[in-house]
Amino acid sequence: MADLSISVESELGKVLQGLQAQGTNIERHLPAVGELLYAAVQDVFEAEGPGWQDLADSTKAQRRGSSYKILQDTGLLVGSLAPSYGTTYVEIVDGTTYGHYHVTGTKRMPKRDWTELGPYEQPLLDDVAELLVGSF
Repeated sequence: MADLSISVESELGKVLQGLQAQGTNIERHLPAVGELLYAAVQDVFEAEGPGWQDLADSTKAQRRGSSYKILQDTGLLVGSLAPSYGTTYVEIVDGTTYGHYHVTGTKRMPKRDWTELGPYEQPLLDDVAELLVGSF
């Protein structure tokens, strides 16, 4: 599985870790942070990346009549994602057995990393900051 976990190295992880270091109890906010992270991942799918390679013409030919939206035609992968959280973490969990292949790519399939938030990371950070600052 290719879960998207917020690590302490990420910008969001640094924000949360800094708040904890100041004595702020962030645990009660983690469900809302998880929902914001989930929304950011949904934005990545909707925008088909950042940086996702377009579908091959042969793949498009097989999908006559479909939307040609990368990783969305069946909705199985995106539909299997769910926010998860505990007392010290927030993550998006992939409920499929193949989601990690899209994150890493294979010899026959280009990398289409749905865990890379790209331009959606800063709005996520802004939303989390607003949530946390507004609650104190």
